[in-house]
Formats: sequence, C-alpha cells, structure tokens
Amino acid sequence: MAAHRLALIVGANRGIGLAVTKEFLARGWDVIASARDPERATELHRLATSHPGRVSVPRLDVNDPAALDRFADTMGDHVLDAVLLNAGVSGPGHRSASAVTEAEIGALMFTNAIAPIRLARALMPRVRPDSGVVAFTSSVMGSVSANAGGHELYRASKAALNSLARGLWTEMRGRNLTLVSLHPGWVATDMGGSSAPVPVNDSAAGLVHAIEQQSGAQEHRFLDYTGKELPW
Repeated sequence: MAAHRLALIVGANRGIGLAVTKEFLARGWDVIASARDPERATELHRLATSHPGRVSVPRLDVNDPAALDRFADTMGDHVLDAVLLNAGVSGPGHRSASAVTEAEIGALMFTNAIAPIRLARALMPRVRPDSGVVAFTSSVMGSVSANAGGHELYRASKAALNSLARGLWTEMRGRNLTLVSLHPGWVATDMGGSSAPVPVNDSAAGLVHAIEQQSGAQEHRFLDYTGKELPW
C-alpha cells in the first residue's frame, strides 16, 4: 500500500490553517499541524484522535527565531510533499504608516514576511524533489500593481512576503521545487471577520486543490483560492 502524502501546515490551530488541515486529511494526506501552544490546540488533538497515526501537533512559535531555525531538525526523517506557511497577523489597529512605531512594524514584518521565508529556507532540504510544493498564505493585498490603498501596513507585509518568496524560488530553482503564493480570499475567520464573503471551508478546499494542482510545476505563481492568477 502506497504511503500517504505528507503536508506540513504552520499555524494550524484555528481559522484557515485548521480548515486546510481538515481538507488535507479528507483527501488522504497525513499532516504535521504546528501550533504555538499545542496544549490548547483542542481541535487538532481531536483530529489526531480521529485519524490515528496521521496527525502530529508539534510546537512552533514563528516569532521565536531559534525555534524557526531548529524546527526542521525536529522532524526526524520526514519528507514533505507540501508545506503551507500560514501563520500571520493583521498588525496594529491604526493601520497607518504615519502612526506606526518601530516595534509595531518590526513585529508585523517578522511574523508575516521574515518568519515564513526563514522557515521555508530551513525546510527546503526536507521537501520532496520534483513534486514538492511550498506555499505561503499571502493576500491580493500584497499585489503592488493592484494596490487600491488602505490597510497599508498589512499590504506592505504581504508585498514583502511575495518579494522574498520570489527571491527564495530563484535561490532554490536548481532543486526542482514549486513555490506558490496564495490568496485565500476574504475569509470568515477571527481575522477576516464574520461579514467576510468566503466561508473558511470553501477557501481551504480551494487552497489545497491549488497546492495539489501545482505539484511538479517548478514555478513560482501567485494564485487565489480559485486558481486564478493574480498580478504581482
């Protein structure tokens, strides 16, 4: 019997990350679902109980540089078929470059742009050559050409993520891997709010489908959850 494909979801304890974990499991994948505080990740542990041997819940705080740097070494001999780097924050409530402090912008940029790239770079040797996919939860707000104003700090963090991801893909091109920057839609989660038009399960199904479809593409693409190409 063929082994299940293995996905790593970073930031899996709620919202999009949790829904994506459920979707991968429904499609027959095994999942490593990281959480900042595994003891409080009740729903992930329910999934682990209901899918024996197919879900693990390691601790990972993406705001801890040392934890990012050593995480790959804690994974034993696992080979990853897909990675989704999903942890992110919305930033300070004022949303303004004119009001932001050095500490606020530093925290936002580290969580949303630096940490995903730093972890992805460390994980690259663990990703299956040729067919492996590394995906980042980005946003259409990270598009420079489609920038319509507003939410300027969050936009900047996602634009930075997109730029860093392109640089990483260029750096790793010889390893025959695929990178995807994904816009999940405006999703009804704690971050997106209850008035958001996209149900979280619809977004998750689209994101997982896009990851599966990009396997073997060996490109870096910017897609939304329906598979539509987005402008950089």
